Amino acid sequence: MRYVGAAMLLGLASLALAWVTGGVTASFLGPDESAHYVNTLFLADWLRAGLPSPMTFARDYYAHFPKLSIGHWPPGWYALLAPLFALTWPSPFAAAIGSAFLAGLPALLVFWGLNRIGAPRFGLAAALAMLTLPLVGDSARAFLLDQPVALVVGLGAIAWLRAAEAPGWGRFALFGMLAAFAPLVKGNGALIALVPAIEIALARRWAILRDRRLWSVAVATLLVVAPWYAVSFRISAGGFNYAPGPAYAWLALSTNVAALVADLGWIGTVAMVVGATMGWRDARALPVVRLAIAVIVATLAFQSLIPVALDPRYILPATPWAMMLIAMALLLLWRRGGMGRAAAVMVGLAALIAPLTALVHLAPKRDMGAPAIVATMRTAPGIWMVDGRAGGEGAIIAEAAYQDRGRHALWTARASQWLSGSDFMGRGYHLIARTPGEAMAILDGIGVAGAVVVRDRTRDAYPHSAILRKAVASGDFRVVQARYPQGDGEVIVAVRRHPIAPYPERLSQGDISRNLKAMAR
Repeated sequence: MRYVGAAMLLGLASLALAWVTGGVTASFLGPDESAHYVNTLFLADWLRAGLPSPMTFARDYYAHFPKLSIGHWPPGWYALLAPLFALTWPSPFAAAIGSAFLAGLPALLVFWGLNRIGAPRFGLAAALAMLTLPLVGDSARAFLLDQPVALVVGLGAIAWLRAAEAPGWGRFALFGMLAAFAPLVKGNGALIALVPAIEIALARRWAILRDRRLWSVAVATLLVVAPWYAVSFRISAGGFNYAPGPAYAWLALSTNVAALVADLGWIGTVAMVVGATMGWRDARALPVVRLAIAVIVATLAFQSLIPVALDPRYILPATPWAMMLIAMALLLLWRRGGMGRAAAVMVGLAALIAPLTALVHLAPKRDMGAPAIVATMRTAPGIWMVDGRAGGEGAIIAEAAYQDRGRHALWTARASQWLSGSDFMGRGYHLIARTPGEAMAILDGIGVAGAVVVRDRTRDAYPHSAILRKAVASGDFRVVQARYPQGDGEVIVAVRRHPIAPYPERLSQGDISRNLKAMAR
């Protein structure tokens, strides 16, 4: 019950911080947020529909809500949430609240580490302090997979330590299940595979390598994970922004170390090193310290090996363990009494200055008011063309999928797929409709009832965006323009003056998801 209570407190604290900083909105304007939401809602809708043919259902769903992207991301986390989504059908706003709560749960790992060495109150304080770190605070304001993967990797690391200290089929099996689930949450969850190797080397547990139970579980884990990545690797690799090799490895290592230092601050970084050094000499703290070092090194090593992208949030799996080492330094100083306690208080307060300052200056998230826009779209049901950056398009599509409630009565066509072309990452951009007349011919050809143009920071998202705006201003549409309710941006909603017959069958003949094509093959 101690861990349940701590989890509730940390989740609510994370939600509160996201709320007071203006990080909980009704519009998923982050580039990937809407895709994660639509992927989860798709599986929920599939469950509610009675598990029909998955590929047929996916093709139809994509024609309605073209942010479906299972394949680029694995299905593990979506499958875990889908039953809850099927029962409750949460709006993007409700999902954002749940995500903000969930973002606090990786801090539970800090509580575990300090509780193990007999300092639960100190551990809870350190876990709450972790929520103020810039990366953690920012992750609570987004519906992403980075918080879940940090939690699952952390739980897997704890399961490994328990299995290594007292080997048994049950403990190895638990580690294997978590190690299989982590990369099915997100690709970088595969870093959990590096943790045992590093921890074995640090602890000199060479004898465990002769345990057949370890290798049996390793093979079983591989058999669970490998089929998915054998099928989907061609898809996910399309999102890689770099090529593997020594140059990328050094760039990634230096960039991610810099991101970790920026997140912890220099005082926190020094305290982390001191905590690792002092804890290494403390018999009770040593197993936790070794595990923390193993997870941090595994995170940095994995990001240096797999050339996906460079983004500070990719080091989130290491953050609880870095905070654990900082807390270790403060705790071991405190236990020395006298000047040690004074030093612990001073260092702890000094380390909090940078993250708290960043938290205070965190700008509120922008909100385009997607629920009201989609409510307008529903007054003229049929096919709607949506234009904007990935976040702008996605926010409308995600809200449309929610308000449709499984009826599949609304279709959303992405202007970035019909008026222009590019790959999944936006590379190779080229215009398909070069004039307003050509754009209008495409709108008429598929029977578009209306268009939504999202101008983030009042700028056109792409060259085709300006062409679409001119097309809907030609007189065939009633055009309404409104500012974002929160933040810099505007939305143009254009509705046909006269009804037009939709041709949804033509949507599946267009630029249907490359993910679905590849998965079908």
